[in-house]
Amino acid sequence: MASELHVDAIKHSGGTSAITINSSGNVSIPGSVVQVARTYSANSGYIQTTSTSLVASGFQCSLTPKFSNSLILVDFVSSMGDGDADTLKAKMYLKIGSASIASMPGAEQYHIGFNGTSFNRYSPNCFSGSYTATSTDTLMFEPYILSNGGGNVRLAHTQASVGLTVMEIAQ
Repeated sequence: MASELHVDAIKHSGGTSAITINSSGNVSIPGSVVQVARTYSANSGYIQTTSTSLVASGFQCSLTPKFSNSLILVDFVSSMGDGDADTLKAKMYLKIGSASIASMPGAEQYHIGFNGTSFNRYSPNCFSGSYTATSTDTLMFEPYILSNGGGNVRLAHTQASVGLTVMEIAQ
């Protein structure tokens, strides 16, 4: 026996429907978690560079939003970075659909972390940010890293855990 949901019968105090159903049949309740994607490594091995230009870390997480206006929460953590022989700087990058990858809107030079040989050498690198989807094109997030002076730096140290979580929240 099939059941039907009558959206007109569900109202909040403002008198408008609190539930949205898009053309693909996805149901949205504002503030609810629509979906979560996660990339995790309990022992990532080194994620490192000597490049003085931002380069891809290779640690990625993708999510295809179900709604074109969803809030996308992005959380990244590396339990131990390392300014081994220089100063590490890291930013979160975003690729939308087939477009080119670029730094997330508002990303500054210390977006994820800042580790040096004489300060914060083995400290974690963390990021917590958000992005508002403008389409249902696939979103791919990836930390990019650089070495301030060309010495070896590590976003993740050997035997460190690394996680990147992307969560879609209905608006």
